[in-house]
Amino acid sequence: MKMLTSSDIKRYLKVVDVVLEVVEARLPASSRPPDLGSLLKGKETILVLNKADLADFTATRRWLNFYRAQGQLAVEMNSQTGEGLAKLKYLLRKLATAKKERLSQRGILSSPLRVMVVGIPNVGKSSLLNRLVGRAVARTGDRPGITRGPQWVRQLKEWEVLDTPGILGISMRQERTTLLLHALGCIPEWKVSPEEVAAELICTLQEQGWRTQEDCEEILDKVGRERGFLKPGGEVDREKAARVFIQEFRRGDLGKFTLEWPPIDISFFGGSGEESAG
Repeated sequence: MKMLTSSDIKRYLKVVDVVLEVVEARLPASSRPPDLGSLLKGKETILVLNKADLADFTATRRWLNFYRAQGQLAVEMNSQTGEGLAKLKYLLRKLATAKKERLSQRGILSSPLRVMVVGIPNVGKSSLLNRLVGRAVARTGDRPGITRGPQWVRQLKEWEVLDTPGILGISMRQERTTLLLHALGCIPEWKVSPEEVAAELICTLQEQGWRTQEDCEEILDKVGRERGFLKPGGEVDREKAARVFIQEFRRGDLGKFTLEWPPIDISFFGGSGEESAG
């Protein structure tokens, strides 16, 4: 899979007006590429917490407050259903109007807002692009790397969107973060064992009070027995059980969970950071 490099980003930033950085709502901070912030410095950005329907509602509110209190435009989305799209379009139209006014003051005819969509693999970038332009123009799927190369897509006269391949800095991430990104499907599963991923996922869920009376092996054994994943002699095939457990989490079958919370609750200080959608 061709990945988007820092050089690619720098080149495209010269021709776009705004960047949509798409992150996983269940892992909002850790699903941001480590070096992307410095590359985007000085460029208008909107942070999109996608798959918010699978995340803890209170956690998502706190993450939005956390980022907005820092002056970062941020919205929650479910790009599969389009929930949250109206808010995102509202922000884009505000930016498009500001661009038109700036160009008008210089006597220049306005052009469509140029938007770049970036993010790590499998956070829903292509689904978001399809929602933005109102038709299926980008390939989608639940595997990392569906988008093969950069492509411009125009939405009527309002904006042009640049869809890009996923970007990821695996080597710079802590082991726990890497395992949780595996659990969300943002890294190909073959890079680490399913049992190791499931163990870290279960540990993280238990930190939030989920099934704290059972250890990882007990949970996987229960999953395996319920589905008949047994080896000769009756031993549970924990690798198969781990794969099923991870898939159930990804789909939201275990409930709505967020795997990391913001450092502080900004709302305690009166900073809601809410942006009216009009």
